[in-house]
Amino acid sequence: MLELNKIYNEDCLAGMKRIDDKSIDLIVTDPPYLINYKSNRRVKQEKFDHIKNDKNSDNLIVSYLKECSRIMKDDTAIYCFCSWHHIDLFKTEFEKHFKLKNIIVWNKNNHGSGDLKGSYAPKHEFILYGHKGRPLLKNKRISDVIDFPKISSSKLFHPNEKPVGLIDLFIKANSLENDIVFDGFSGAGSVLLSAKQLNRSFIGFELDENYFNIANKRIGEAK
Repeated sequence: MLELNKIYNEDCLAGMKRIDDKSIDLIVTDPPYLINYKSNRRVKQEKFDHIKNDKNSDNLIVSYLKECSRIMKDDTAIYCFCSWHHIDLFKTEFEKHFKLKNIIVWNKNNHGSGDLKGSYAPKHEFILYGHKGRPLLKNKRISDVIDFPKISSSKLFHPNEKPVGLIDLFIKANSLENDIVFDGFSGAGSVLLSAKQLNRSFIGFELDENYFNIANKRIGEAK
């Protein structure tokens, strides 16, 4: 079993092989959306590069969700962020391993750019919420449409960074103090930071050395 409360700078599919079967209490994860994401905002110098492994490779999600199921304890939950672009793939693979309970809609209250003249302004993301077994919510039941503001662009550490406060909702709903929270695509560390601040243990992976360093810094500075 890997050391707890640590981020590993390596490919998660390789690293997860060192995690014991049925050892994780909760997964909250934000894998690549498989769209080769890079912001299209019209600025002189783009702040972020393309996301590593964010290419249209079905095998990444297929293998990752299978491994997630293996390492999760019975009667535990998983939250998996995704976008509409490949929700068919995400949902199909998710349901091979988990009972899909909700497709949560995160209303970011601030739309992105996209095709300015040919499409509606994107303002939401999806979160697949599912069970391995039958875990019960530990907090008051809330709506499957969650209004939570996105992080302003000037404060982002990562182009797809999720607000820690949003992650807090999920960790509180499906874990207890000292439980182990896992995220195989840690980015700038929002899931792991939330876990630490809520007195949970964590294991994370991040392939990109820059974001790995950022996440470690944020977590190290957290109370």
